[in-house]
Amino acid sequence: MHPYSTDSSEKQAIQPVLALTSVGASWLLHAMTGHFHIVLPWWIELPSVIAFYGIGYELVDRSLWKGQLLHRVGVLNLPNLSGTWEGYVTSTFDSHADKHAATIEVRQTWTRIVVTLRTDHSESHSLAAALLVDRSFGPLLSYEYLNEPRPNALAAMQAHRGTARLRLQSARGVEVLDGEYYAGRGRENQGIMYFERRRRRT
Repeated sequence: MHPYSTDSSEKQAIQPVLALTSVGASWLLHAMTGHFHIVLPWWIELPSVIAFYGIGYELVDRSLWKGQLLHRVGVLNLPNLSGTWEGYVTSTFDSHADKHAATIEVRQTWTRIVVTLRTDHSESHSLAAALLVDRSFGPLLSYEYLNEPRPNALAAMQAHRGTARLRLQSARGVEVLDGEYYAGRGRENQGIMYFERRRRRT
């Protein structure tokens, strides 16, 4: 996975909370060992403030950020896109005549993400991404990708870079990612992308 940028200010808000919590946890542990007269061997040290901060940051990054409670109270607002999305892509290569079945797999933490798109003829994965939430039409995932054809692909298909922009929305109670892509040098096609979430990654 690679880091992704965002226009959300939640990371600046969470870091002071983690710092204060780490100081409190370190002080509490020190007070408890003193109160109960616990003497540790010389080769064991009590976790420092920095250690507690690192543990807290990892917990938020890997699991706590997905919790609905923190989203409902407005502490966090980055959407969790992790999981399997199934749908299709079209292309100007065939004038959007066919909907080519495709699957997107998203792996995401609070700070890192990777987007993998698979079709019958190629596979692509993201190289860089941005997740924008300050939008009136819903969160927007924008990413640069590298696409590599499968052995059974047409001879005209070549490895290439491109960009994709997908908007997250809800349709008939189903989470949807839809938007467009542009394939760069070697393909120079544009197309439409539409995906519905089939499975959420925990």
